[in-house]
Amino acid sequence: MEEQRDIKSVKVGFVYLKDDDPKKATMKKLERFGMACITRLGAAKGMVILTPYAGKILLPSDSILMKNRGVCLIEGSWKKHDRFEAITGHYARSLPKLLAVNPVNYGKVQILSSVEALAAALYITGYREQAESVLSKFNWGLTFLQVNHDPLELYCKAQTEEDMKKMENEFF
Repeated sequence: MEEQRDIKSVKVGFVYLKDDDPKKATMKKLERFGMACITRLGAAKGMVILTPYAGKILLPSDSILMKNRGVCLIEGSWKKHDRFEAITGHYARSLPKLLAVNPVNYGKVQILSSVEALAAALYITGYREQAESVLSKFNWGLTFLQVNHDPLELYCKAQTEEDMKKMENEFF
């Protein structure tokens, strides 16, 4: 079994675009609990940015990168996706396919809330306790790990992007 990392070892930031109701924004809720902080886009470029437009898929080997640089999410309406395509950086990563369990997109493939994306990234890179901790703040949160348990466990074993794509195909 892989060694668990320190629960507070990954810094979590987010760029808040103010598209959604702040009471419903998952990253704003994490901010209220002191589990994430707003960051400017310029500062985010030095972090691992989670975006579906990244040229690389997040791998378990990105664990040290996450620990050293932190992770950043974009909190805004993805319906206005054209502006997100330009938000990348040297450390931009996309996630492998997973099922959403948030109340808005329950059961949809890869339409994750920000906290689901964060938890997936933390889990895949070995920060499982932190993933559980951030999800525990939402009444539906831990269901995400239950529903996606098998693919997440498999994704944790990927060594290359090709491995990850093959694993995705096993589930989706």
